[in-house]
Amino acid sequence: MVELIYLKYLKASISYDKEVRVETYPYAREAVREAVYNALIHCKWEDGIPIQILIEDEAMYISNACVFPSDWTTENLMKTHNSRPYNPDLANTFFRAGYIESWGRGIQKICEECNLIGAKIPEYSILGDDITVKFTAVATSKAFKRTNDVRKENTMNMKVLELITVQTDISLSEIADRLGVSYKTVQRTVADLKRVGAIERIGGRKKGYWRVKETG
Repeated sequence: MVELIYLKYLKASISYDKEVRVETYPYAREAVREAVYNALIHCKWEDGIPIQILIEDEAMYISNACVFPSDWTTENLMKTHNSRPYNPDLANTFFRAGYIESWGRGIQKICEECNLIGAKIPEYSILGDDITVKFTAVATSKAFKRTNDVRKENTMNMKVLELITVQTDISLSEIADRLGVSYKTVQRTVADLKRVGAIERIGGRKKGYWRVKETG
């Protein structure tokens, strides 16, 4: 269903990263996918009302019939909360099939994916027994720039990590010289690697060394 939305109803901005063709859409694909899964899992199917998707020039709406917990508000949805799937068997099936990571992270993942392309956080609204999520389109040029920036950051992280792995006592100045980037760029990249737990510094600046942490 999600692939059909992108292939048939949305237009992509086409650009090239060297010889690689890049298609950039006005909505975060994984965010829309997660919203569709949420609608399927939480839909009140006995009402006989299918999930409805409306695509306009500046927005996309995904709606489904639901039984909204009386002690919840749309503001609660945007915060950490316990998952109460209306169709738990369907939710478990999606989880076992690998379509969803874990119960209760759907909206958080949607927001993360929207942030990745610089889009607004989606808006949720309740009207009667229907819940609707609204995605606001982002200019494809802006989405491409944001996605490309993230891609470049990830590439720099890998390059720095490779140098540290090969030479554990390498200095930030040496890394900057070898990669042909500024010292501040290396500082920022190393800080990112330390923040995510990929590396740690053992000892001081002159006689210390880097330790690459194992993952998985």
